[in-house]
Amino acid sequence: MKKYTEQMVKALTDLLKIPTLKTQALEGAPFGEGNRKALDYILDLCASLGFKTKNVDGYCGWAEVGEGELVGVVTHLDVVPYGEGWDYSPLGEIVEKDGQTIIYGRGTEDDKGPAVASVYALASLLADGFIPKKRVRLIFCCNEESGWKCIDYYKEHEEIPVISFSPDADFPVIRSEKRVVRGAITIAKPETVESITAGEVGFANIVPNRAEAVLNTISDVALMYALHHGVTVKKEGEKYRLTATGKAAHGSTPQLGENALSKILNTVISLSPALASVALALTDYTGKGCGLDICDDSGAMTINVGVAKTYEDKIEFHLDIRCPISSTAEAIAAKFKLAMPDAEVDVDEAHPPVYFAEDHPLITLFLDSYEAVMGDRPAPDKIGGATFARAFPNSVSFGPVFPGNIGLAHQANEHVVLDEYIKSAEIYKEAIKRLAF
Repeated sequence: MKKYTEQMVKALTDLLKIPTLKTQALEGAPFGEGNRKALDYILDLCASLGFKTKNVDGYCGWAEVGEGELVGVVTHLDVVPYGEGWDYSPLGEIVEKDGQTIIYGRGTEDDKGPAVASVYALASLLADGFIPKKRVRLIFCCNEESGWKCIDYYKEHEEIPVISFSPDADFPVIRSEKRVVRGAITIAKPETVESITAGEVGFANIVPNRAEAVLNTISDVALMYALHHGVTVKKEGEKYRLTATGKAAHGSTPQLGENALSKILNTVISLSPALASVALALTDYTGKGCGLDICDDSGAMTINVGVAKTYEDKIEFHLDIRCPISSTAEAIAAKFKLAMPDAEVDVDEAHPPVYFAEDHPLITLFLDSYEAVMGDRPAPDKIGGATFARAFPNSVSFGPVFPGNIGLAHQANEHVVLDEYIKSAEIYKEAIKRLAF
C-alpha cells in the first residue's frame, strides 16, 4: 500500500478540508452542504478508480466492484464538533514530529481516514490483478454522529450486505459493543439557579470540556468546592458565574476525559434537592451513584452527562449511556427514577448491542487478517462505542486504532500517524481479500 501514500494523503486532506458537521438540510443534501460535498468527493474518487457508484439521495452513497453475494465496508464522512484545545488545524494539517509524519484533523480517525483507506485497499486488490468472487460495496454515510438517519435510509432503499465490517473502532477486531442508551433528565429550575449550560444538544456522546452555571445565590459549600476543584467563580452584579473546564473524550470512554459539567453539578449540589439528586446520581460515570455500576462479558456500565440546557422554567441534562448487554433501558430508567424522584426521566435504547464469542468464525477471519499483516494476534476487544456494525447482520468493527494506542475520536488533536495509516490500509486489503476475492 505504500505506493498509494501520496494519493491517500491527498484524498484524506481534501476531505478534512470539507466541514461535515450536520447543518441545515438542502435539496439533495439532508445533512447540509458540507456532507453532500464530501459524499460527492469520495464517490467521484471511487468512479475515477473504476468502481460503480451511486448517490442515495444525499443520505449516503456507495461504490462497488464484482458480482454476486454482497460484502460491505461501512464508513461515515460526518464528524462531531471540533471543540477547543487544538494545537493544529481541525480542518487538516500535516506535521513532522519526532521522526514521524502526522496528519491532524477532525475525522482522521473517525471516520474519514478509514473511509479513504478502504477505497485504496480495494483499488489495490484490483490493481494487483485479483478478481472478486463476490461484490464488494463501500458504503459512505453522512449522519452517523448525530442520528443514524443515513444508515436507516440505506436499509430502507438498498441491498443489505450478507457480511460486512465497519472500520470505526480498534484492531485487531471488536467482538462486542455494549447497548447504547440515550437519556434525558429534566428538573424544575431552582430559584437559586439562573442557568446551567454545557455541550451541544445532539452530541451527548462527547465528554464536555467546558460548562457554566449562573447562580442567583451561592453557598459557602459551593464556594469551598469551587476553590478546591478548579471551578472559577465571578460575581456579576447580584449573580455569580461559575466556569469549569475539563478534557473532551468520546462519550463511550468517559474515563479518558474530564467532565466539566460534573464539576459544575458537584459545585451546586447544595443549592437544591433536585440538583443534589442529579449530581449524586450522574457525576460518577460508572453509574455507582444510582446503583448501576454493573459489568458483564460485554463490559462495564458508563454514563456520560454530556449536555445541559436551561429553559425558562426547567433544566435538561442529556446522557449517553453504554450499557452491558445483560441490562436494559427499562432497568436504567427504573434506577434513575429511584435516584432522582423530583426529575422527569426519559430513557430509550438507541442502538442494540453486538456480541460474538471469541472463537466465532467471523472473529477468527478478522484476527487472521490482522495477524497476516502485523505478525501478532492480540485478543479481540470489547467496546462501548457504537459503530455501524450494529446496522447489519454478520458485522463487526475492525480498526483503525492499533493495540496500545489511545483513540482520539471526538477529542482535540485527533490525528493519524502516516506509517500506521498505511499499515491499516494493508490490513483492510487483507480482510477484503479473504472476504470476497
